[in-house]
Amino acid sequence: MKSFTFAFLLLILVSGATFAQADEVSIIDSRHYSHVFGEIRDYRIFLPPDYFDNPRKRYPVIYYFHGWSQRYFGSTSHTSKGIDKGEDNDGDNIANYVAGHKVIVVKPDGYNRNPEGEYYLRPYNVSPVETNRQFPIYFPELVEYIDDSYHTIADRNHRAVSGLSMGGFMTFWIGGKYPHLVSAAGNFCGSTEFWVGPKNSPVEYRHLDMYNNYNGMKVRLNYGDKDFIRCYHQDMNKVWTQVMDNYEYKIYNAAHSTCGLTEMFDFLLETFENPPAKPQKWHHTDVYPEFSVWGYHIASDRDLPGFTILENVNRDGFKCSVREFLPDGELMPFVQLSVTTAPLYEKDQEYIIHDIDQNGGRVSKKIIESDQSGRLKISFNGSQHEIGINAVEAPPNICIASFNVENMSWATPGKEVAISVKLLNKGGTIAKGVKAKLLKTRNSATVVHDESGYGSIEVNNTKDPSIPFTIIVQTDSIEMERFQLIITDKKSNEWSEFLDVPLRVDQPEIVEFEIADGKIFEVAEAGDDTATVYLGIGNGDGIPNPGESIVILIKDQNRYWRTYLHTSDKNVNPLGINIRISDNWGSYDHVGGSAKYSVPVLSSDCPQNHVIDFFAEYWLPDYPNHIIRRGKVSIKVIGTDTTPPQLQWVKVSGDNVIQAKIYDGGKIQTVKAKLISIEAPEKFFEVELTDDGHIFSKKIPDQKFGLYNVEIEALDFFGNKMVEMKPDVIVLY
Repeated sequence: MKSFTFAFLLLILVSGATFAQADEVSIIDSRHYSHVFGEIRDYRIFLPPDYFDNPRKRYPVIYYFHGWSQRYFGSTSHTSKGIDKGEDNDGDNIANYVAGHKVIVVKPDGYNRNPEGEYYLRPYNVSPVETNRQFPIYFPELVEYIDDSYHTIADRNHRAVSGLSMGGFMTFWIGGKYPHLVSAAGNFCGSTEFWVGPKNSPVEYRHLDMYNNYNGMKVRLNYGDKDFIRCYHQDMNKVWTQVMDNYEYKIYNAAHSTCGLTEMFDFLLETFENPPAKPQKWHHTDVYPEFSVWGYHIASDRDLPGFTILENVNRDGFKCSVREFLPDGELMPFVQLSVTTAPLYEKDQEYIIHDIDQNGGRVSKKIIESDQSGRLKISFNGSQHEIGINAVEAPPNICIASFNVENMSWATPGKEVAISVKLLNKGGTIAKGVKAKLLKTRNSATVVHDESGYGSIEVNNTKDPSIPFTIIVQTDSIEMERFQLIITDKKSNEWSEFLDVPLRVDQPEIVEFEIADGKIFEVAEAGDDTATVYLGIGNGDGIPNPGESIVILIKDQNRYWRTYLHTSDKNVNPLGINIRISDNWGSYDHVGGSAKYSVPVLSSDCPQNHVIDFFAEYWLPDYPNHIIRRGKVSIKVIGTDTTPPQLQWVKVSGDNVIQAKIYDGGKIQTVKAKLISIEAPEKFFEVELTDDGHIFSKKIPDQKFGLYNVEIEALDFFGNKMVEMKPDVIVLY
C-alpha cells in the first residue's frame, strides 16, 4: 500500500496535477502529453470515496464532455452553471453522484485556441473547423492513458460517454464513431448538427442521419421543454424513435442544462450491468478518410469532404460507398479505398470476392488470400459496391440491392404503398426457390401484402419480386418507418435485413412559386435575414428548360424561401448528380443547424411538356423554433438544352494528375485543360481529360517545375460550351 501511495503522489507531481477533496470524492485536475495533438492536454477526474482503499478494485468510467464557455475545471462564463460539486446544478452533479456510486468520471478539456489567438470559448474545433485538432481522433488515446493510469475496468462494456450542449454533440459523435470502445452514450441538450472533420475538407454532420452508427450501444437524450435547441431534438426523434430500438429520450421541465444528471448516469451504470453484445451485423458511417471500427480498418485517398458508408457488415461481406453528403449525396467513384477486415477468416487461405458495383453496373470476381492473422484486404472505388466474401463452393448470400415505391411518387402515410424490393445474390452458388416476407417493427404500420416470390437468383445477379409488398403507415407524426425483410431459399437458408422507408405526409399543392434558372432574387437567409443572390443555372427566363439547374422559390411571409426537394422522376439529376446547399441558421437560433435547399439538374433528354412532381420543404422562423412547411410542387419542362456544362472544382495532386469536377444535364462530349505559364503567359499546353466516374482527369506529361493558371473547356453533345479559368494557381513538379 505504501508503494502505491508513493507512486500516486509521484504521478501528481510529474503531471502537475492539483488535488481536491469534496464529500470524500477525490477530484483531481491533471494533464498528459497527447501524441495525437502534439501538446499537453488537461483533464479533471472524479474518483469514488473508496478508490484508494483497495488498489486491485476496478471501476467503470464515464467520459463527460463540457459545453460552450466551459472547460475541464468548470465554467469560464457567468452565464454557464457548473456541474462538478457542492450546490452546482442544484446538487445534481458529478461529485455527488460519484460519492454514492462506484464509478470514475473523466472530464477532458475541449479547449481549442490557436497559440496566437485570444481566449476562446468555443470547444472541440467544430462549426467552424479552425485548427488541426480532431477530438474524436484523440479519444482512443485518452482512453488508453486513463486505463493505464487509473483503476478502470478497461473494456467497452464498462465505458460510456456523456456531455452537455456542444459536449452532447460530441457525445453522440464519439459514441457513434467508437461503438467498439463504449457501450453507452448519454447526451444532455446536445446540438444536432455541426461542421466537423479534417480542416481542409469539413462536412456538415447531422446526428439525424447517423442512426446506424449505434449498433451494440445504448443511447439516451435528455433535454428541457424550454431548451432553445428542442426543435432540432424533435426533428431527430421523428426518425430515431422509429429506427433504433436502443434509443430513449426524456423531456424535463428545464432549459438548456444537464437536466436529469442522476437519471442519465443511472442509465449508463445500468448499461454496464447488462452491456449490449457486439452486433452480428453492423453499419458505420465516418467523416474521416481513414478509420477503424469493430476490428476493421478502412483507408482511402479521399481529400475532399465526404462520408464513407459501411452497411450490413458481417463475415459474408458488406456494402460500401463514399458520398458527398447524407443520406443521398452524390457518389464519389474517383476515390480509391481499401477495407481490411477483422481477423475472421482462416489464416493463409484463398477466398473468392464478388464485387458488384451497383452504380456502374460492373461485376468482378477475384481471389484474395487471407494474411497470417486471418484478415482480408479488399480494394475498390467510392461507388456503391456490394462485396460478397465466399469460400470455395460457398452457399448463396442474398441481400437487399435496392427498393422502390411503385404506385406513387413517394411513400405517404395513410395510403397503401406498393414497395418493390430488389434482391442480389453475392454468394458462391445459385439460390433457388427464393421467397421473402416483410414484417413490421412498429405498431404504427401494417403490412397488407407481406410475401413475394423471387424464384432462382444467379450468382452476382439481381431479381425483382413477383409482386410488390404493400404497406400502410397509420401515423403522420414520423418521418421514417422500419420494416424487417426475412429471406429464405429452397435449402432453408435464411437472411434478414431492415428496410427503412422515408415518409412524406400529404400536403396541399403549392401553386405559387418562382423558378430561379440563372436569375438574381432577394431571398430569406439565416432565419430572419435576407440576401440578394444569383440562383440557378440557365437562361434566366423563369421557365424550366432541359439542361438547366434550378432553384424553386416559394413566397411566404412576403419573402422567397429556397426549398429542399425530393423526386423519383428519372429526368432529374441524371448520372447521379445531386446538389444540396446549406443556409446556416446559427446567427438566428445559435444552434449550428441549417435549412437545406436543392439545385436539381434537369435532364437534357427530358421530353417536351413533361411534368415533374417535387416534394418541397422549407423552414420558417418561430424563435427559438423553426416551422417546417411542406407541399407538392409540379413544374412543366419545355424547350431545348442551351445550358453549357458547369465546373465545380479543379485540383492537381502531387503526382501531377489534374482533376476537374464537371456536371451537365447529359453526357459531356469533351473536356480540355489549358495550362498557362505564370512566368511566360505566351507559353501554354493543352491536355484532354478523360471521364473517370464524375471526374475528368489526366496525368500531365512531365514538365519543368513551374506555376500555372488553368483554363477548363467543356463541350456537351448539344454543342453548349463552357470555358472557365481556375482562380487559384497550381504547381507542377
